[in-house]
Amino acid sequence: MVKKDIEHPHYFARLWQELGTIGGEHDAFIKVIIIERIVKAIVLVTLGIGLLVAGRKGWLDIWASWAEDQLNLNVGRNIIVQLLLRFITYIGAFNHVTILGISAIAYAALEATEGVGLAMRRRWAEYLTVIATGILIPYEAYEVIHRVTLFKVGALLLNLAVVGYLAYRKRLFVGI
Repeated sequence: MVKKDIEHPHYFARLWQELGTIGGEHDAFIKVIIIERIVKAIVLVTLGIGLLVAGRKGWLDIWASWAEDQLNLNVGRNIIVQLLLRFITYIGAFNHVTILGISAIAYAALEATEGVGLAMRRRWAEYLTVIATGILIPYEAYEVIHRVTLFKVGALLLNLAVVGYLAYRKRLFVGI
């Protein structure tokens, strides 16, 4: 007679259960992350609205190009991204500033979701923050290597610290 192994819940069931849990108490670094995400979301919404409203008048084109470069929003301009931007411009008659404004508002929504989720101690927010921040690290490193600015170096170091801290300290991706 063969003894049947104890069945463990399926991977997706364990993941769903993990995402639904509430994290522990906030320490100082988590509070810094929450404040940084919320402040960044407010700045990005302000920037996005400013670009959408004032950009229609045409006097923000030079400033928008500078901001795009400084905020690292022009990374990944490969052929697919260029074709997609041309397609959006052609179909929707959006200019460069409008696309930048809409992108800033969409990114602000992601940052606000991360900040509010972390403030509410939601485990899914910890995962979202690690994944969304971690995806951008290779692009940020590429930009720092090619053209160093203080802002780019600071953003890269902060994002490395956030991903490393959350993944290690909060034990994300362990035991799922």
